[in-house]
Amino acid sequence: METLQDLLTPFTTAWYQADSHQLISFGIFFAALWLIAVVVEATVKKVTKED
Repeated sequence: METLQDLLTPFTTAWYQADSHQLISFGIFFAALWLIAVVVEATVKKVTKED
């Protein structure tokens, strides 16, 4: 459990130091990656279904 806490500490510190603009930018970036992943997954399913 200590190892997990040691890994998370730098992220939580950066989270509290970041301003709202950086958090919004990260949120948009994460949403874009998620959307791309959903589209790629749907495309792969469609292509493999047609074969």
